Formats: sequence, structure tokens, C-alpha cells
Amino acid sequence: MTDYLSFKTDLTNPEVADTVDDFPYWSSMFGQLLFRHLRLRPGLRALDIGCGTGFPLLELADRLGPSSEVFGVDAWDHAVARARLKARVRGNENVRVKLGDASELPFEDGYFDLIVSNLGLNNFEAPAKVMAECRRVCKPGARLALTTNLVGHMSEFYQTYEASLRATGLDHLVGKLQSHVDHRATQKGLHSLYEGAGFEITKFHTETFTLRYADGSAFLHAYLSRLGFLDGWRGVLENGDQEASVFRELESRLNQAAGESGEGLPLSIPAAYVEGRSPTS
Repeated sequence: MTDYLSFKTDLTNPEVADTVDDFPYWSSMFGQLLFRHLRLRPGLRALDIGCGTGFPLLELADRLGPSSEVFGVDAWDHAVARARLKARVRGNENVRVKLGDASELPFEDGYFDLIVSNLGLNNFEAPAKVMAECRRVCKPGARLALTTNLVGHMSEFYQTYEASLRATGLDHLVGKLQSHVDHRATQKGLHSLYEGAGFEITKFHTETFTLRYADGSAFLHAYLSRLGFLDGWRGVLENGDQEASVFRELESRLNQAAGESGEGLPLSIPAAYVEGRSPTS
């Protein structure tokens, strides 16, 4: 039942920002990775790039305490409004949230002791430019810590997607699917981004999370899947007829795999925490 294909993402609707709890759930796995490795001390001026509706921005503010200033920046206006509301209701007087583009940060040079970005890398159109901006607004010796998912993300799903393309006679789209898969970050690419912007990498940690669904139908209908991933999956295909046939095949194969496992549908999420330091002089 492929009714999920009719879903349209509308980030201009403020109700999406008001109710989008699935993004915080998804990002919380990476946020926990961030906080397990991030060293904290009082009196910092910190920035969360791509803060969305307020995570990990507000958690970072709580953990740093009132002696620190914590700024957030995001390009989604409704999310910024939501983050500001949360900060006000929670009484986070040391938090400021700005609407802005990560590739043109609205801050002066040498302003921050710490910059974090939780999954923001996935949404940067020009990651190298964002990293250069981070370098610009960092104080000497400041830290830049980010988390991201890596190539291999949901490999079980994408292997089944490829099999579904072949089963429906669309072998010529396998390369396009592979290009979609390959846009995820790699360890080598992350090293290059940091070093290209002048940061010395001081910590690099990887691990793999598991998302588990009852079956393929549950996964494809899930709000997180529809809001965060469906447009990319559909973008591999050329028309609506292909979408209907491929997703029917895909859903059936995922359901079969879940049934055979007896444990539902597990999806692997390889993740990285990377921390670097700006030059001290």
C-alpha cells in the first residue's frame, strides 16, 4: 500500500515546525554521541549551527550553564521561531537564536570558543564554505565538533531498493541510486573538510546505531521517513508509474525480510563524531 507516495514536504507550514518531534528523535541519537565526547567547561561562547527547533542548542545551554553564552543559527524561519519560544519558556536567558545561512554566519571574526553541528553537514549545500565560515568566527584554539551519518547509512534498505529496481526492469537507474547513496559523508571526506578549513582534528570516533521497525510498511509510512528521506528516494525514479511499481516491490521485499528475520526490520546507521581545533595563532 503505497499511499505514502502522496506525501509532500512543506517546510513553509509553521505547524510542521510546531509538531516535528521525529527530527529531534532522529537527531537525538547523534546528539547523545556528541555529548558523550564533547568536553565542557564554564564561561564559553558557543554556537550550534543548524539548530533547527532547538536541539542540541538548548541542551548545550543547560550543560554549559548560565556563565556561558550559547547561540543558534538556522535557515528555517519557523524552526527558529520554535527554538526561540522553547528558550523563553524554559528560561534559557543565555540563549540567542538567529535566522541565517551557515555559509554566511552573522557573527564577527574570532567570536566563538566552541562550535557544534549535529547532523548539519547533511543539509549544507556548500560544506567547504561553511567550514571556512566556522574557521572565521572561531577564536584561536577554539573547537569545532560535529556529528554526521556516514556512507553505509541504511544499507539494508538501499540494497533492497537496488534489487527492486532490477526486479522491475529498471537496471539503468542503479547508477543513479548509487549516486544518491554516495552523497553521504566519508571518513576521508571529513578529514579533508576539516584540514581544508585549517582545523587540526583532535578526535574522530565512529560507531553504528540501529533503527528497528516492525516491517517495511511501518518504515515507509513512518513520518520520519516521509519527511526526511522520501523525496530523495523518489528522486531516483523518472515518473509516477515507476514510483508505484518500484515501491510496491520494495515494500514487499522489506516485509519479507522482516518476516524471515523474526525480529522486524533493522537498519544500520553508521555515525561519526569529529572534533577539531583552530590554530592557536
